[in-house]
Amino acid sequence: MKNNVETIYNVVVGTAGHIDHGKSALVQSLTGIDPDRLPEEKERGLTIDLGFAPLKLESGLRVGVIDVPGHERLVKNMVAGATGIDLVILVVAADDGVMPQTEEHVAIMDLLGIQHGIVAMTKVDAVDADMRELVREDIEESLQTSFLKDAPFYEVSSITGEGIEELLAGLHDALEKVAPRDTKGVFRMPIQRVFSAKGFGTVVTGVPVCGQTQIGAKLEIVPLGQVGRVRGIHAYKEATNLARAGHSSAINLTDVDYRRVKRGMVLTEPNYFRPSQMFEARYRYLPNNKRPLRHQSPIRLHVGTAEALGRVYLLENKFLEPGEESFVQFRLDEPLVAVPGDRFVVRSYSPAVTIGGGEILDRSQWRLKTGKNYVLENLRTKSEALQDRDTFLVSTVMSAGYNALSEKEIAVLAGLSVEEAKDEIDRLVGEGQLLRTERGALILASESLSQAKKQTLCAAEEFFSKNPYRLTMEKLQVKKSLKAQDAFFLQLLEHLQKEGVITESTGRLRFRDFGPSLTAEDESMKETIAQALVEQSFTPPTPSELAATHGWNTTATENMATLLEEEGALIRVRDGILFHRTAIEAAKKQLRAHCAEHGSMTAGDAKNVLGSTRKYGIPLLEYFDQIGFTVRRGDRREIRD
Repeated sequence: MKNNVETIYNVVVGTAGHIDHGKSALVQSLTGIDPDRLPEEKERGLTIDLGFAPLKLESGLRVGVIDVPGHERLVKNMVAGATGIDLVILVVAADDGVMPQTEEHVAIMDLLGIQHGIVAMTKVDAVDADMRELVREDIEESLQTSFLKDAPFYEVSSITGEGIEELLAGLHDALEKVAPRDTKGVFRMPIQRVFSAKGFGTVVTGVPVCGQTQIGAKLEIVPLGQVGRVRGIHAYKEATNLARAGHSSAINLTDVDYRRVKRGMVLTEPNYFRPSQMFEARYRYLPNNKRPLRHQSPIRLHVGTAEALGRVYLLENKFLEPGEESFVQFRLDEPLVAVPGDRFVVRSYSPAVTIGGGEILDRSQWRLKTGKNYVLENLRTKSEALQDRDTFLVSTVMSAGYNALSEKEIAVLAGLSVEEAKDEIDRLVGEGQLLRTERGALILASESLSQAKKQTLCAAEEFFSKNPYRLTMEKLQVKKSLKAQDAFFLQLLEHLQKEGVITESTGRLRFRDFGPSLTAEDESMKETIAQALVEQSFTPPTPSELAATHGWNTTATENMATLLEEEGALIRVRDGILFHRTAIEAAKKQLRAHCAEHGSMTAGDAKNVLGSTRKYGIPLLEYFDQIGFTVRRGDRREIRD
């Protein structure tokens, strides 16, 4: 295997354990590098911040090792480092045994979703055989309910070298079972440290959690909003052209003021990830907690390398018992970046101890209320979607509501590159889970379209039950009831028309399964109204006048007139004034003949030609102007060809 950064396995190994249990000494024995880089660490003999070292195994396999602090006051630093770990070496000293930070570190690793690890009992040179056996039993018993219950166990000494070779061999075997980090996707690196290097400027370090970047690329620091160009990259003390997921990297940036950058921010491709102060999550409250968790409790949320103060809002009940899980919403004092699927740890506000953790489901747009079924159902859908990539992508499109999205918008929401998103979308379109709009390259979910169809039919059923004499429903009214975006709504109408569910005409929709059911009395009234407007072509009676003449109910008369209008028999030229279609066509014919002879006409000419009155003539002429039959020039009108 070539000895360069590009051949490093995309996996990070991390230590965990109580203070002074020999983590840093073990890392130095394994790698030959002292991970304690700060002067105060050298002076005090404890790891204060994160240490990084490359490890080369005899097979040539190379991985990065993170040494995290074990002191209780530095657990937040430990969580920051644990975010990038794929395999953990739990370190327990033979002369001390399982201690509080041992248990807390195991809980944190479990909450962060780490699934692979080995156990190293250190300082075995300091105890006799009986003590070794006793401590080993204690360690194994304490891990029975954790992800390390079946982990390989090694007894080692960093002083004498006992067990180190066996540990290295076991580490190699364990690493073969760990899938490397995926370098696809949008580059994202939680920032662990920032400093200014003389002659280089701002340098940020961390472990990218996905994607890769290269020298010359432009990257954004979120939520700071500053964009800089990658000037140089180092991974495990070697210069390289690439920073990849699973590599502890130092990235030199231009145009970024290091004094404004801090741990917890995220380095990523511009315009992809937006910070938020509210997140929806699935939360597990650890069973060793002594009391129930109260709704709106103050907490410390750790995501990536960020720590934010805020409150946890329980969405299922007002209390959460130890060992239980719940959907929650975090409302934070400051914005941070987290995406669906990110693991988090929650520590109590005071004293700062680990009390739980879980998985981020989404950023929140609104404050969610406890006990609302529609909220919980939505969160269950999001939680289930995270278990499958296809389901997650479809769910991402559906999260936009009745809206069609571009490939770039979907890529941003799903945290994918545009190329990756396009490939996934094409496949899902082929499978029928997603659809492309026929008017433009926009995407919508088939399930969203099905839901919109059902909601449209429900809205139509409600409308026609309240308006039993109506034949059609305004298209705009349907669109507003759905709160649908234009491209999505047009696609919906096209599908409904192809299925024969609706017909569309002049901004109105006629539904196949809904419409008026008329009695014999209704049919008689309808026929009488039509006949009256035919007979009085250019001086048509209004519905209220017809109601007074025949002794009908005024509302019923107006309903019948509206029904005739929707059927196309009547044309409304102004509120209350309707003409029969035959009268409209006759008026056009007579006015056209007049203008053919005289060139144009006044309103008075039109009134005389039709034998009408000003009450009806003016609205009729304005209607003709509106539909483009006539063109008005001053006080005269001409017929448009």
